[in-house]
Amino acid sequence: MSGYNDFGVFGAFAVLMAVLSFILVIVGIAFYIFFSFTLYKLAQKRGLEMPWLAWIPIAQFYVLGMMVKSVKISTFEVPKLEMVFPIASIACWILGMIPFIGWLFTLAFYAFTIIVLYNLYNQYTPEKAKTYALISILGVTIPFIIKKLHNMEPVNLP
Repeated sequence: MSGYNDFGVFGAFAVLMAVLSFILVIVGIAFYIFFSFTLYKLAQKRGLEMPWLAWIPIAQFYVLGMMVKSVKISTFEVPKLEMVFPIASIACWILGMIPFIGWLFTLAFYAFTIIVLYNLYNQYTPEKAKTYALISILGVTIPFIIKKLHNMEPVNLP
C-alpha cells in the first residue's frame, strides 16, 4: 500500500519549495508593478510622448533611454540610447544563453544598466548619483530611488 508518507522528507521539501516559489513570484510581480508605476510617473512628469511604455518589459529600456538620451563610457559615447538600450537587452537575453560565456554578456549588460541609471540619477541629484548607482547594484532598490526622483525637479537635463 502506497501513501503520502512514503515521500517523507522529500515530500516536505517539495511542498516547502513550492510555497517559497509561489511567494517569490508574488513578490516579483509586486516589484515589477512598483517599478513600472514609478518609471511611468517619472516619464509622465518629464513629458515623454508614450509614458505607458514603462509597463512593457523591453519598452522600459526605451523609456529609460528617452530620459537619459546618451551615455559616455570613457571616450566612447553611446548615442540614441532609446534604441540601443532595448536592442542591447534583447541581445543580452539571446547571447546570455551561450554556454560558458553567456554570463559575460549578462554581466556587461548589467554594468551598462547601472551606468545608464547613474546618468539618470545625475540629472536629478548629481551629488548623490554615485551612491544611488552603487545602491542600484542590489536591484530591488531601483524603484525606490526612481520614486524619490519623481518628487524632485531635474537639474541636469541632456
